[in-house]
Amino acid sequence: MSQAKPPITEDHASPGTMIAFGTGAIAVGVKNTIFGSWLMLYYNQVQGLKPSLAGAALAIALVFDAVTDPLVGVWSDRTRTRWGRRHPFMYASIVPFSVSIFFILQPMHEPSQQALFLQLLFLAVAVRVSMTLFDVPRAALGPELTKDYDQRTLLVGISTAFGWLGGAGLSAVALGMLFPETAEFSGSRAALNPAGYQKMAWIAGTVIFTSAALSTLALHKQIPKLHVPEERTKFDFGELLGEVKETLSNRSWVVVFFAGLVFALFIGLQSGVDYYYNVYFWEWIPEQIKIFPVIQAFTAITCGLLASIFARGHDKKKLAVRLFILSIILGPLPVGLRLLSGVVDFAVFPANQTDALWWILLAHSNLMIMLSATGFILIGSMVADIVEDSQESTGRRSEGLLTAGPALAQKTMSASGVFITGLILSAIGFDIPNPTVEQMQEPMRDLALTHVVLGIAFPIISTWLISKYTITRDAHLRTLSQLGYTQEEDGENEDPLA
Repeated sequence: MSQAKPPITEDHASPGTMIAFGTGAIAVGVKNTIFGSWLMLYYNQVQGLKPSLAGAALAIALVFDAVTDPLVGVWSDRTRTRWGRRHPFMYASIVPFSVSIFFILQPMHEPSQQALFLQLLFLAVAVRVSMTLFDVPRAALGPELTKDYDQRTLLVGISTAFGWLGGAGLSAVALGMLFPETAEFSGSRAALNPAGYQKMAWIAGTVIFTSAALSTLALHKQIPKLHVPEERTKFDFGELLGEVKETLSNRSWVVVFFAGLVFALFIGLQSGVDYYYNVYFWEWIPEQIKIFPVIQAFTAITCGLLASIFARGHDKKKLAVRLFILSIILGPLPVGLRLLSGVVDFAVFPANQTDALWWILLAHSNLMIMLSATGFILIGSMVADIVEDSQESTGRRSEGLLTAGPALAQKTMSASGVFITGLILSAIGFDIPNPTVEQMQEPMRDLALTHVVLGIAFPIISTWLISKYTITRDAHLRTLSQLGYTQEEDGENEDPLA
């Protein structure tokens, strides 16, 4: 179906617009940190839920999330209201998002395994679905706010920086203030104190409400400048499926999609175990590493703001592939060397509670953030460029579908990984109630060895797939010109902050 092109307004976003867009990522960063680092530890090691059941609950919630992402994306692509395509969803999400994240960290008194499982399942679904209503439409605004090849990298970088500010900021507060050592919770077990999680719930709920509301309100004034979809007299499911198939047949989208599938399984297999490493592998007392998330956030924010300068004048795909190759080589080194120390007669890595280990892990984590954050900023910008490539062949702008569409399969794969992680934790010995650090040494070594192998294999496959992406700078500029978004093809000298 042909469609008239929307009136052209601005090809660039102002600094204020980019900051408003990025502010919403704070809420997403807070949620991602809770789900990726704290939630499995809390329900398993603090509340006593078996890891196999915790993994199952989180996996089921992720499948709900996978289904709702593309549905909300397509729905918002086709929505016509006086508040535009995206804002009605964003406004509707703010209260349920902040309230559900608060309740998911509330304890149950004398809970059964069934009650804990149902609490985690229901609230994890609520958090993920409400976040989808906010973040899928917010992310879909990005390609509309700027169409410039380089400024899109800056926009994604700013969003990444704000996401790290939210997530790492929460971790810094947690490690520095919420988990002091007590007589009952001493040493690295201080991170298992349930009182800290209740305080974390208040902080997370407040931050999510504030950042989501500020971002949505600040972007409201952009509504008159945004694309208005063709008015439809009736809903035709067959027509919708045809449009989806046509949109998602884009070659560059397909390779990014399959790369995401592989990486999603890898992320799922690592999900929720960050603080298992801190407690049982490196044996950190929370106070000792409270500065880590602060420095890591500074590194990520710097990368977010400078990635567009680093990438300016270069091909996004080539840079991303090189960064991912470096991360594959360097990523598993600390864990791998520590495991090697246990099988040879000499030390190849510093012992726990030493200054040398502290500095090495701090440096390594920041180097990995530099490589991965910059690489994924480039991937986000590459996905934005697919919007016009698809529009040229279909006649439709489908930002919501193109940015959220991969989630259906990718999050299903990730859910499989989360479920398998729960089974692995149960199988190797994390079912022990209230264990000591010593009891967890052998299970932790088995978990670490699994992650070293996966940390090499899956990213290699994903990076190879990314190398097949086809949209170059010149091709993007030609597409913009053919669509009438630019009057000339020479866009390289434009100031991305203009």
